Amino acid sequence: MSPQDIERLGSPAPKKVRIACRRCRAKRVKCDGGIPACSNCARAMVPCIDVDGRNRDISIPRDFIVQCRARITWLEQQIKLLDPDFDLTKGPSVDLGENELALQSSSGVPDCGNAVTTMLETDTQSRDKPATRKRPYDLVEDPEPDQTPRAEASSVANAFGMLSLHSDSRQQHYMGSSSGLLFTKLIGVDRDTQVSSPSSNSETSKYGRHSISQALKQGYRSLYQSLTRELPPPEEAEILFAVYFQHIHIDYPVLHAPSLVNAYLALYESTQMEPTGQYDCNGWMEGLEPFEYNGMAVQESGKPSTPISVFTAVFHVFMVFSLAATVLTRKKNFDYSPTKFYRMALAETSSCFSSVSVTSLQGILLLAIHSMICPAGLNIWTLAHIAMSHCIDLGLHREPSPSTGVSRTSLAVKRLIFYTTYSPDRTIATIQGRPLGIRDETFDMQRPEVEDVSEELSMIGICQLHVSAPSSAHMTMSIRRFRLDQYITEIKLLFYHLPKQLRPLVWPNDLENHQAQIKLDLDAWLTETSLIQPPTDREEDRKSVEHEKLRLEILYHSAITLLFQPSQAFRSPSPSALKKCYQSCSRKLRIYDHLSAEEQLLYNWRNIHGIFSSGATLIYCIWASPSLQATTPFAEVLRDLRTCSNLLSIGGQWWPSVRNGKGSFDKMVDLTIRQLSRTQTSPLKMRGSLHTQHAEIGCQPDLHHSSLVPDFPNSSSIQLTEDSSRHPEGLGKPGLLFPNPNGMDVTDTYSIDSAMESFLAEFIRGDWGWDPFSGTTTL
Repeated sequence: MSPQDIERLGSPAPKKVRIACRRCRAKRVKCDGGIPACSNCARAMVPCIDVDGRNRDISIPRDFIVQCRARITWLEQQIKLLDPDFDLTKGPSVDLGENELALQSSSGVPDCGNAVTTMLETDTQSRDKPATRKRPYDLVEDPEPDQTPRAEASSVANAFGMLSLHSDSRQQHYMGSSSGLLFTKLIGVDRDTQVSSPSSNSETSKYGRHSISQALKQGYRSLYQSLTRELPPPEEAEILFAVYFQHIHIDYPVLHAPSLVNAYLALYESTQMEPTGQYDCNGWMEGLEPFEYNGMAVQESGKPSTPISVFTAVFHVFMVFSLAATVLTRKKNFDYSPTKFYRMALAETSSCFSSVSVTSLQGILLLAIHSMICPAGLNIWTLAHIAMSHCIDLGLHREPSPSTGVSRTSLAVKRLIFYTTYSPDRTIATIQGRPLGIRDETFDMQRPEVEDVSEELSMIGICQLHVSAPSSAHMTMSIRRFRLDQYITEIKLLFYHLPKQLRPLVWPNDLENHQAQIKLDLDAWLTETSLIQPPTDREEDRKSVEHEKLRLEILYHSAITLLFQPSQAFRSPSPSALKKCYQSCSRKLRIYDHLSAEEQLLYNWRNIHGIFSSGATLIYCIWASPSLQATTPFAEVLRDLRTCSNLLSIGGQWWPSVRNGKGSFDKMVDLTIRQLSRTQTSPLKMRGSLHTQHAEIGCQPDLHHSSLVPDFPNSSSIQLTEDSSRHPEGLGKPGLLFPNPNGMDVTDTYSIDSAMESFLAEFIRGDWGWDPFSGTTTL
């Protein structure tokens, strides 16, 4: 061996830093890997942040271990003060080896044993080792490796979880007990891993790195140039926000209203600034005041930072403007172009949906809302399931424990987001007759509280923008929708499941008793809703709350119809069940007509389908129940069916596919009127004073049918030549509705047109959910 070889073996090998800190990476300088800070960060007097080799979104301060040691030392000192005889040498011990002197010299803290420190150090060491299928040499030679069983088992848990998800990405996901997480807890791995409940809502730059490339800077410059042209001024923004909060946010409270307004203000302020070319990690211009989003606040290099990327903020704001402009367009106000706002929002979709996050989930829900309002939207079924999968990936279906330290605002936002995802899932599954996206027993996220939305409304009032926010009464009714959706779930599971040879404990045998109990629960829900009072005595507030109560009553009657119409459990409903269906659908059509006359009816997909299905159910009930044919006044049937046809004509202005469905529906109406004219005597008498104008109904929920408010008025403009006291226009009490004045033999047989036969067969086939937009033009 040469002297050079001996000298080479005697000198220590140069230290190789496998992972440089974030600052050195961003500046593209050599990092010496010093602890608790590299020399570059130490000279600059800034925190030295490591990069997790497996997940670049995780930041690890290099002085974290030093801070933990100092904390532990202080705690030991406090223990000694409280109990001088306490033996601190017992318990887990830590052998730092040659790293001990380095840590002591950097921190000035004596050695102390703690398993957490060992776990963090071994976890960092495992990330530094290259990925290989072979066992490292040090593990082969050393019979007692440094890695503790707890840390090793935790690594196994994470790897097993990713295997369960069939995913090799760095995205964090929610994992349940069956994925192997329960196993690791049983063997003593109680480390609070973020895999099971990811709660990070902050976003990094477009490429997930804090270093901003020239291409990304160019994207920021292009975005701000577009904002200068497309972003409406504050005067117009106030109008659009007010329309959104009054017409959309009440039904779908998916966005945190103060955060949305603050995002617009920051975007508008950026258009008034001179571009400097300097941006933070999320693309916001330097010099802008950071703001919280969804109740979350983050720090970047020790300074407050905005947690949402500028691309996602633009998507949220312009989708809100597009929805508000659509509502104004339906009201014949064409000052704002929904298409212009929608096109601006879609330009940022690739950045908004680049990762699974709370803000990207909010964007998906905004697209789903847009698809329910505009016929040219995306597939609503697909969007609903993507949104639900995001909820599960983020763990939003699980109620966080108090120890997680989630703020009240952030918790309220998460609850509203989850239940806003849950509600359309129930609506779409019911309308399209499809399975539910998630079962109620698989989540424990609590419903939002009234106090949560009240706090949100108070925060809107202190924003710089003068926005008319919805009242606390409106938001209270919005929360009550979520409770009704849970009744819908119960109805779907009990009465619309496919026949299977299952154990008797899975499905109850006394379905009729369950049906009656659900009916009582729905009546109680409607009664409680009717007691909500307007915030002030002003006529405008009173009418607004009454209109919202009527919308909730529509949902109530939809639930009643779903409960008593033909289903897998009750394929041939009783005459009393058909009467309840008829009464609810008749009342729904009168409410729709009243709201349309008051210009308070938004012709979205849900309302259009509600109108269509109400008319179809009326026709089915009349044909399927001879007693209804004999006892229902001809004028009332004619009025309701004409109302349905007229409303579909109006809705056809924005939903072209409704026109085909309306043609088929009108054919069924003609056949029904012809049948009633044959079965009821002197129908011309009853048509005598039939008016075509809109019926006038009370603006309070009609509880007459459930005998909860016996003296509630329900007038109508339809006047009959016969004694009106014998045929009340409202929904009478069960068993007292419309006695047969003609003494007709209800056992008579009736000739049924072949088209009507097809309609009746289609109505009761399978999981009923007649969709007028399916493209079917014939029955």
